[in-house]
Amino acid sequence: MHMYNQSGRELLEVHLKPVMTLMADQTLARYVNERRILTLLRVQGPMSRADAARQLALTRGTITNLVESLISRELIIEQSSKPASGPRRELGRPGVNIALHRDGGYFLGAEIGVGVIRFALLDLTLEVVENSTIATAPDVPPEAAIKEVIRYAKSLMRRKKYRRRLRALGITVPGLVRSDGFVVNLPILGWKDVNLQVLAEAELGVPTSIVNNANAAAFGELYTQPSLQQDSVVYLKIGTGCGGAVIINGRLLRGPSGTAGELGHIRIASTGSVCSCGQVGCLETYVNTVALSRLHRPHDAPDVDALPSLPQLVATRAVEGDAAAQAAMDSIAHHLLIGLISLANVFGPRTIFLGGTMRPVLASCLDRLQQGVARGIVPGMEAPEVRLSALSELECAIGVATISHHQAFDISSVEIVSVA
Repeated sequence: MHMYNQSGRELLEVHLKPVMTLMADQTLARYVNERRILTLLRVQGPMSRADAARQLALTRGTITNLVESLISRELIIEQSSKPASGPRRELGRPGVNIALHRDGGYFLGAEIGVGVIRFALLDLTLEVVENSTIATAPDVPPEAAIKEVIRYAKSLMRRKKYRRRLRALGITVPGLVRSDGFVVNLPILGWKDVNLQVLAEAELGVPTSIVNNANAAAFGELYTQPSLQQDSVVYLKIGTGCGGAVIINGRLLRGPSGTAGELGHIRIASTGSVCSCGQVGCLETYVNTVALSRLHRPHDAPDVDALPSLPQLVATRAVEGDAAAQAAMDSIAHHLLIGLISLANVFGPRTIFLGGTMRPVLASCLDRLQQGVARGIVPGMEAPEVRLSALSELECAIGVATISHHQAFDISSVEIVSVA
């Protein structure tokens, strides 16, 4: 006899809830375990199913089921491997490894800078498969900048290789960006209160993220080099401006609204040129390409078009014995060192990375900076290693593309870190 009353419906709900919870738990466990496999292959490279199962503590049946699903979705592939040495018996198929499928997805990063937009397209293994640089007006408005980004993205999507495989778009700007992609202030380009994410997503139809350029570059530095110590890292990108980022235990320090980390605006003096932020004494005003131009040729107005190539020119002339070039580099190193000592004292990083278009000057000063930081920090603190970014001038575009990759496929993009 069937009872269709309130108590019956409550009884039905009581019976359904455990089933629904079980289904949800199974779906979540599968989702997390698939990401664990993808992350393992990203970090360690190709391996056998048996090795993956052992490292992730999964059963033979579970790893087989998950791998077959990932293969069917073209996220991983099988490839031949050298026979294992020794008598060890392994689960899975002998002589066959699983690996990330390069063409399983593509991630486009775009860096909007002063007078330039740089693009980097990464495949699923984080290799740069396409890159491009286009010139823009130094004060390009946001609508025009986004139009150029969309044009380039659509040109890729029209190609058969990338059609329906562009997973996400990431855009960096050298300014204050909230976690929701809203550009609060970008004085170097004259932008203020711009909902850049809405502008970008309106036409393209793929997930889009807007990130501060230094945050993106710092993240990309560690994400593309998993072997690096990630417990505490400081990153400075020095070019037309000076941006910074801090990574603690593998995560960007962004603050509650996402705008933390403006390291270029720590004060290292009480006087000086007015910064783009409206203050004086900011680190940025002492260590960017405009400052280098002013120091190298104090009687000449900075040539905006020549700024990107200026650091290499000054570094070369210093080696050749040009006193003005050497004095300019000495001033840059002196003021940068003041900032680095303060950052080392505050964050206690293992590594300080330096990137940006000032790289040739920074490379010439690296030993001086390393020794100066070691001498200047609080006695008893461990001196960080000061090193150049391993990424090219595409560091910001690559970095924001890796953020998109991380959000799509990496286990650390969810709070659950393991499943029983």
